[in-house]
Amino acid sequence: MTDNRLLTCAELVTGGKAVDVGTDHGYLAVYLVEQGICNSVVACDVNEMPLESARKTAEKAGLTDKVTTILSDGLDNVPMEGVTDVVMAGMGGELIARLVGKCEQLKDKKINLVLQPMTKSEVLRKWLYEEGFEIRKELGCEDNGFVYSVMQVQFKGSRPEYPCDDRYLYGGLVSKDDDKGMEYLKHQSKRLQVAGEGMLKSADKQNEGERLLGIAELLLK
Repeated sequence: MTDNRLLTCAELVTGGKAVDVGTDHGYLAVYLVEQGICNSVVACDVNEMPLESARKTAEKAGLTDKVTTILSDGLDNVPMEGVTDVVMAGMGGELIARLVGKCEQLKDKKINLVLQPMTKSEVLRKWLYEEGFEIRKELGCEDNGFVYSVMQVQFKGSRPEYPCDDRYLYGGLVSKDDDKGMEYLKHQSKRLQVAGEGMLKSADKQNEGERLLGIAELLLK
């Protein structure tokens, strides 16, 4: 597997039995077993076509006994007994928040969540904070010219000790001391700068524009 985004997700999986939500082609599921990171993986998706691709990937790898596929909207149809890790990657932050929120079993403090939002990461971070989920680790990654962050999350039961400020919402716990992390922060800063400068051109959005420009500068300090 050469997908840096999925490889970073795999790096944050603790092992045991994982569920790959929105599995697409099943590459991550197969990789986790092949590398000995997990003993078994449930690959699930809301659509049948990706599941068929995942089945073929598992068959080609000779792992149909360890990679099972389930048609499911999020974790609705997935038996959670023995699950140690849940990966939700390649979808929007708002959707990830919805899928996590409707599965009460994810409030088991032993379950390790690996979350990789494609968009709206700030929305997901705010939701996690308010719902008592703690980001334990967050890594930046680059894949095919795009920059993402991957979060390792666990239910805490109360709001985390770190502040839910602008630095957290837009930069997460990504470290600027790490090259990939710095690339992510630069990407986020540029995105906010472009949005902020655009708002400055509109009389009724200047305050918000200045706020975004301030956050853009903050992320690189």
